Amino acid sequence: MNRPQIDGREMSYSEILRVIGRYMDRHHLGEARVLETADSFILQGIILLGERTGERETYQLTAEDIVDLRTDATAQRGKLMS
Repeated sequence: MNRPQIDGREMSYSEILRVIGRYMDRHHLGEARVLETADSFILQGIILLGERTGERETYQLTAEDIVDLRTDATAQRGKLMS
């Protein structure tokens, strides 16, 4: 996959995995599996809370999704620091 870019700089895998980890926390996922394909990251995990606890869920995160999630995380940090 062509890694997501922010301001013309390719994101490192550590940045991408940090974004995916935050996504997992927000969606209450555990027992994760992350696969990189030609055009996205596939995230699979077990739902840990709610009506669907114990069910396996699969998400496809494109480069655009990763950038959007990182932008959201950066905005949230700014609100918390204010």
